[in-house]
Amino acid sequence: MRLHRLVLRNIVRNPRRSLLTAGSMAVSFALLVIFFAAYRFLESPPASATDRSHLILVVTASASPSELMPVSYRSRIECLKGVRAVTQVSWVDARYKGEDAVIASFSLDPQVLFTFFPDWKLPPAEKEQFMREKAAAIAGRSTASKYGWKLGDHIHVSSPRFSEVGIDLVLRGVYDSKEEESYLVFHWDYLNDIRGSPNLTGLFWILADSADDMPILMKAVDDQFRDEAVETRTQTVKQVVLDFLSRLGNVKLMLLGISAAVTFAVLLIVANAMAMSIRERTTELAVLRALGFPTHTLLMSLTAESFVICLVGVSAGCLAAWAICRAVAGYALGGLFLVNLEIGLPGALVALGVAILTSFATTLVPAYRAFRISIAEALRYVG
Repeated sequence: MRLHRLVLRNIVRNPRRSLLTAGSMAVSFALLVIFFAAYRFLESPPASATDRSHLILVVTASASPSELMPVSYRSRIECLKGVRAVTQVSWVDARYKGEDAVIASFSLDPQVLFTFFPDWKLPPAEKEQFMREKAAAIAGRSTASKYGWKLGDHIHVSSPRFSEVGIDLVLRGVYDSKEEESYLVFHWDYLNDIRGSPNLTGLFWILADSADDMPILMKAVDDQFRDEAVETRTQTVKQVVLDFLSRLGNVKLMLLGISAAVTFAVLLIVANAMAMSIRERTTELAVLRALGFPTHTLLMSLTAESFVICLVGVSAGCLAAWAICRAVAGYALGGLFLVNLEIGLPGALVALGVAILTSFATTLVPAYRAFRISIAEALRYVG
């Protein structure tokens, strides 16, 4: 019998065990690859061709991100060199019809909305209506489809942050985007009006002319308001997101720790399956040795059997991880920092390498025990 046929026969001789082992590997490797992609994203997040987050600065109060700033700061920021556009922004964790799910919503100056998000596609008539009507809103295609919204619908949302008011909007546009389609956007002036016109905002977004202008702008903005009642802190979008993640602890260290635990669990799963399989076949292996099969050939067949099971599990896990990464690709951290988890060649090579190492590591020890005893003793082995 050829070696490859022997390997396949041994794999399917106990299909339940093989399937459960491969399935366990698939789940474990899906987690491992996702954690690896998340770690790479936090280390060096990729930017898409249409994403302008690498040119956007976020201005908050230096004392606390929750402290409000006078909206009059905007005109002073606009005068600085290297500023392409500025807008005041208020984030709203909107709830629709009392649902627990939060709609990512924000209000800003509609005149500069499409300067910050140039890839958002909206028909000219819908864009004009949105610009003209103060209570107008636009929604991403996925959000509008989720809630069954149509143009002209009246939408009432509430927010724990603005519990004193109800936000009544009229849907005037549905935008399409290659990056994300989940937002609900409306006029900052409308939110300011229904709150009694305090003329205060939590954020300013600044779009810089170029990446070279950003360090100079960050210093210039903070120097501009250094002696004001509310001093500012200007950061890149990436810094804002990493600051937020840092409040949760060392996320990258947690990812590495969980990945190590997952890898160890994979080793235990496959090692246990292969140890049981080889122990059950001790007598069979002794017969093959008695018939003249070299030890290295039998060891190769056992390793190949383990590798095939590992490879099936790794492949299924990578496919599942790819689907999950695609599903979260439209989510934006901090509202602007697009999540783009990529498995790529490094992730696939890591998965393949772990599969190879796992197949060797889980086969050598039980195989050594089986081949260490003499043929005569192995023929009398009863388990």
